[in-house]
Amino acid sequence: MHANILRYFTEVARYGSIRRASEELHVATSAVSRQIKKLEDELGTPLFERFSNGLRLTPSGEIVLRHAVGTLQQFEIMRSDIGDLKGKSIGRVHIAMLDSLSIQFMPDFVMGFHRKHPGVDFRIRNDSYTNIFRLLNDGDVDVGITFDLSRPHDIRLVSGIHMPLMAIVAGSHPLARQKSVTLQECAQFNLLLQLDNEVISSMIAVELAALNKFARTMVATNNQMMLKPLIMAGEGVAFFTPLGLVRELESGEIAAIPLAGSQLQNLQVGIVVPRYRKLTRATEVVVEALVSDLQRFEEKIRSILDR
Repeated sequence: MHANILRYFTEVARYGSIRRASEELHVATSAVSRQIKKLEDELGTPLFERFSNGLRLTPSGEIVLRHAVGTLQQFEIMRSDIGDLKGKSIGRVHIAMLDSLSIQFMPDFVMGFHRKHPGVDFRIRNDSYTNIFRLLNDGDVDVGITFDLSRPHDIRLVSGIHMPLMAIVAGSHPLARQKSVTLQECAQFNLLLQLDNEVISSMIAVELAALNKFARTMVATNNQMMLKPLIMAGEGVAFFTPLGLVRELESGEIAAIPLAGSQLQNLQVGIVVPRYRKLTRATEVVVEALVSDLQRFEEKIRSILDR
């Protein structure tokens, strides 16, 4: 119903690059460029400033972007409402979440949900705690699953689960048999940290500094999957929630140990949505299912840890 220009324009605005937008859209760069030029000619004003390192919206472009994003959101709501009249959930749901959820929870969720609601498809991205809130505010995603630490006012918590950060070590590691450990004990070993988890890393750093302990970071990376083999090989101590380690915890290859006396024990992971934006019916159905499945996942993890 709507010209491709709306999608083209929003993608160029998102990435600040016609080339990046064309890659995401799977459309020729020339086609995207031509549509942007056509829109600028029609409106009689430039919508982007051109720089050597990319594009930036002009004030006119900001106005057009608000219209384009709102129109596309309303289209999805209309499409979902029509599906609801037919007794079917129809539409596309965009989700941003912590990367640990992509290892087991989300693949299982998507498969189970799609069997019941084949008319719903997903666009899912992993991102950091702070970026997930930004994506929700910008209208780039419909649902976020992230740490519920300091939530912006215009983001609403739908449901949360208690999911503490724990010391993660190999099943054969010297700390593995302990009922709990302190950060001071962990600091005696190499640390394996996540680069993009700035909030959690800073909380660990603050608590270590308070103990006048300076731990050695063996490696820091933005890829949890890279750290897993190092953990299993006994190379050091990592700090994760158990969300992405269920199979290894069940088998005993990895141990998750509570952090004694640490504020990191009080973390929650929550499902969040925009407070003031109307959700499509398809998104509402997805959120309801996510709440139920995430609670069951928490119960499964708790039963493993309590063994």
